[in-house]
Amino acid sequence: MYWYMKLAEVKAKIARLNACQASLTGKQGEFQSNEPKCMEPELTPTTWYGTLATAFDEIRESGIHQPYLEIIGTQFSAVFDAIAAKIAELQAEIVSIQATIDRLLAEEAANNMK
Repeated sequence: MYWYMKLAEVKAKIARLNACQASLTGKQGEFQSNEPKCMEPELTPTTWYGTLATAFDEIRESGIHQPYLEIIGTQFSAVFDAIAAKIAELQAEIVSIQATIDRLLAEEAANNMK
C-alpha cells in the first residue's frame, strides 16, 4: 500500500511540474510579445531629442531592454532546464518504485504458492 501511495505522489509531482512548465511557456510567450514595449515610446527629433534623450535611450536599452531579454532567454531557459531535470529525476524514481512493487508482488505470489 505504501509503495502505491508513493507512486501516486511522484506522478502527482510530475503532473504539477508539467502544468507549471506549460504555464511558464505561456508567460514566456507574453514576455516575448511585450518585449518591444521596453523601447516605447520611440524617440524622434519631433518627440524628444538631444543629450538627455540619448542618455535616456541608453539607460532604457542597458537598464531595461537587455535585462528583459535576459529574462526571456537565459532565465526562462534555466527554469525550463531545472524543471526538465526534476521531471527526469522523478521518472527515474517511478521506475524504481515500480520495480519495488513488482518485486514485492512476485515475492508475495511465490509465498502464496508454497
